[in-house]
Amino acid sequence: MLDDNDMQWLVQQIVGTSELLGQEIKPTSAAMLAEDLAVYPRDVLAKAMARVRTEHTGRLTPKAILDRIDEVMGRPGANEAWAMALNALDERATVVWTSEMAEAWGVARDVAAEGDMVGARMAFISAYERLVRTARDERRLPEVTVSIGWDGELRGQAVEKAVQLGYLTKEKAAEHLPALGFTPGFQPIALLTGKVEPTADASPDVRARLAQLREELATAPERRRLAREQQLRADEEDLQRRKAETQRRVDEAMAKGIAA
Repeated sequence: MLDDNDMQWLVQQIVGTSELLGQEIKPTSAAMLAEDLAVYPRDVLAKAMARVRTEHTGRLTPKAILDRIDEVMGRPGANEAWAMALNALDERATVVWTSEMAEAWGVARDVAAEGDMVGARMAFISAYERLVRTARDERRLPEVTVSIGWDGELRGQAVEKAVQLGYLTKEKAAEHLPALGFTPGFQPIALLTGKVEPTADASPDVRARLAQLREELATAPERRRLAREQQLRADEEDLQRRKAETQRRVDEAMAKGIAA
């Protein structure tokens, strides 16, 4: 909870951001909005407000701020959450996700297992958006959990990527490493960020693996974007096939009726 000085700072942030967006906000409204946002840490609010100023167009709304707060704190949007949750189909994979994602996947899992990915996606997104709304109403922060897959080599990669993408802090990642059976001996987080170079006596295999992980992390946003586009295209093609099949059945039924 913010103290009085932080609250004064937040009100100023809201008023200043509103002015930059071409909107005049009354002090009472700014104070009410600040009161609603006071449960979030100041550093999270600062990053979220900065994103609003650089990304948002139009009037300043609570939703515009809360969307950025979710992003800063590692609660992805519905489509990104679906793309991440799909990893749970692979029992080898270790999945780092929020409690809302895990619960929404529980709703969609059986539908996906039947091969109906369009239906599974719709079920997941509907459940996820409802859970996120509830979490926002209750001002609950994202709770990141780790679903451990059976492939030990992939476990460390999943945690490292989650740190790089902002879903796990380094401290939280360190808490999960023993349970994952992953005990790095070469400061993996620092190495992947490029802040520390591997020691001179590091084996060629270690250096090659680090180079591969760095490349994977550098290209992760583009790969996620392509995966989302591919999924959307697949969903659209499946929908068109369903429509065509339905139309074919209707045409057949009408033809039979005319023939009779």
